[in-house]
Amino acid sequence: MVEMLKGNLAQLSLLDILKMLSSGKRSGRLDMHQGSKSGEIYLQYGSLVHAVTGVQMGEKGVYTLLGWLEGDFSFTPDIEAPEQSISLPTEQILLEAARQAEQWEDIKEVISSTEAVFNISPSGSTDTVSLKPIEWQILAQINGQRSIIEIAEILELHEFEVAKIVFSLTTAGLLNELKDAKRMYSEVVDDLFFDQLNSLFTEVMGPIGPVIIDDEIRLLREDRVAFPQDKAAELVERISLEISDGAKRTQFQKQMVAVLRG
Repeated sequence: MVEMLKGNLAQLSLLDILKMLSSGKRSGRLDMHQGSKSGEIYLQYGSLVHAVTGVQMGEKGVYTLLGWLEGDFSFTPDIEAPEQSISLPTEQILLEAARQAEQWEDIKEVISSTEAVFNISPSGSTDTVSLKPIEWQILAQINGQRSIIEIAEILELHEFEVAKIVFSLTTAGLLNELKDAKRMYSEVVDDLFFDQLNSLFTEVMGPIGPVIIDDEIRLLREDRVAFPQDKAAELVERISLEISDGAKRTQFQKQMVAVLRG
């Protein structure tokens, strides 16, 4: 079986490869390798029929692989797909891929790679901070140790979606990329964190506030006395979901962002 095409994604993007194979009505398997990760995309007469990388399949797998900015690839013709996991028309997928490629160009100006690790920035104004639920979910995973790829895997999201939100939070001054990925937060939060958390949450929820906080700490299998710093944002995100009033929840989150940065 003859390999028709091989190279590196740094020289030829996956989007360009797929356009070329699709326009040529090619059938076969496109293999990609990036470190310990791998992915496969199958085409039949130029149409995308199946994709897989890790636990992600179908269109989700394609979009994840499109986020790979480097890695080796090879195309082997005339290999049939083991199954069909892609239902969207190829033209629609390629149009979405082109849109993502444009956004990646902006993202790469701020984020070095999807292997990058971020921390909550201690500086900057929080006056305009108003996070959406998905942004809070991602912020809760930022701990100075997890990369964009790892956060995407934990939350079962596309790397592109996580990178886009991290880009937005970074340009807003809420996050900063760690140049030394080994840098970590201090091991446990200080007493001031829980003093402020109790005060602000009780102000919104009343006397039941501290009870809810203790319940969430237990669900996280942690202890107030030695609560890990890298779970502080996750705790805030979890208890904020108990606030039914959207305006009050937003105000509480904004105040707690300032606490987390402090």
